[in-house]
Amino acid sequence: MNIAFVLYPRALITGISLAAEMLTSAGGLRPRHIQKSQPVTISVVASSLSPPELKSGLRIQPDMTLDCASEFDFIILPPIWGNPVSVLKQSPALIPWLTQQYKQGAKIIATGTGVCWLAETGLLDHQVATTHWYYYDKFAARYPQITLNRQASITVANGLYCTVSINSQSELILYLIREHFGQSVAKTVETHFGHEISQSDQQPFYQIGGEVQFDESIALAQDWLKRNLALPVTAKDIAEQCGLPLRTFQRRFKTQVGQTPHEYLQSLRMEAAQSLLRDFGLSLQDVAEQVGYRDAHHFSTRFQKQFSLSPAQYRNMVKAKIYQA
Repeated sequence: MNIAFVLYPRALITGISLAAEMLTSAGGLRPRHIQKSQPVTISVVASSLSPPELKSGLRIQPDMTLDCASEFDFIILPPIWGNPVSVLKQSPALIPWLTQQYKQGAKIIATGTGVCWLAETGLLDHQVATTHWYYYDKFAARYPQITLNRQASITVANGLYCTVSINSQSELILYLIREHFGQSVAKTVETHFGHEISQSDQQPFYQIGGEVQFDESIALAQDWLKRNLALPVTAKDIAEQCGLPLRTFQRRFKTQVGQTPHEYLQSLRMEAAQSLLRDFGLSLQDVAEQVGYRDAHHFSTRFQKQFSLSPAQYRNMVKAKIYQA
């Protein structure tokens, strides 16, 4: 698998570093003979070999220029700090290069305002896309030929992936690892990077033009669940929130999300529990109650089943990663 991260002025390197570490780790977890015959190769591509000025002030040395770059399976476009328009004008050669790579079969992942590169190519015309929330209105005005989805955190149309944030990009990377390297590899990557990303086993995006279509009522239900994790919730409660009959709601939710409402709620609760265990010094009982479990033992059993780690083991692992460096 040949992967390119594109570098340009004011790019956020978090859109490169975490994804690169996840993909490199995934490749290294495969059997040795597969690694040898199908290596994961990661390159940094830029308009020139001179490191561009990044928001962080750090320097990343490009491996190759657009002129000499080979064909790639995946191309990843990190977000741009601030208004992206001036950056678009600084690297005009990137636009035809992306178009050519896409025609040769590359799939392209763009994060936040990095989606503007795809918009400039015209590849997203008459497709659905998303971008960082603060740029919604300007994006819609600049690219009226693109249908902007303001609810979805990730969209995909014909091999073009758009994500709203670094966290959404990480969810997508983990999904792609599962698709290309298998569930076992994905689970291991999740265990080691799970405190840095939020993910669940369902498909993390809305496929536009594919089998799964965006459903505003279900998006409302998902948002309501995220804000009410601690409540004792039933499927009937959720159906009423989005104004649908129970059976219709359950059918549409499963079709849209790939999980039942109950399964989706459990996934949300486990993700929230990870965050509480990582960032707050709460007792196990307090964490359990914050995510909707009255019984700490029941919560611990659920957590162990989801992550193959007890809450205490997970907390210790996260602390070790933080303080080891």
